[in-house]
Amino acid sequence: MILGKDHRVFYHQEDKTGLNDQTLMETTYDRKGITSVIEKAHRNAADGEKFTVIIKPTDDAAYSDFVNVLDEMEVTKTEHYGVTDIKDWEVPVYKNKVDKPASPSSN
Repeated sequence: MILGKDHRVFYHQEDKTGLNDQTLMETTYDRKGITSVIEKAHRNAADGEKFTVIIKPTDDAAYSDFVNVLDEMEVTKTEHYGVTDIKDWEVPVYKNKVDKPASPSSN
């Protein structure tokens, strides 16, 4: 999950060759959004025991958004999660998406 400016949250499950504007998805901080994304990814995980969410707050992100995501880890009973910086290869795609107006969630 990439936490961005203006309370926007993005997610993907791609490596650097697969990440683009279409595979970096946007969602919302609510039950229909981020909770649904986490639950669906967990259900589809090859090994649910090892399912891990990586949280990547950008410099543009609000601290409250980070707290909201941590709350979602509890709500979804996601025991394995990590916090790290956004990767260099994710930055251009993120910046391209965040410079566009927010779109409705398409979980």
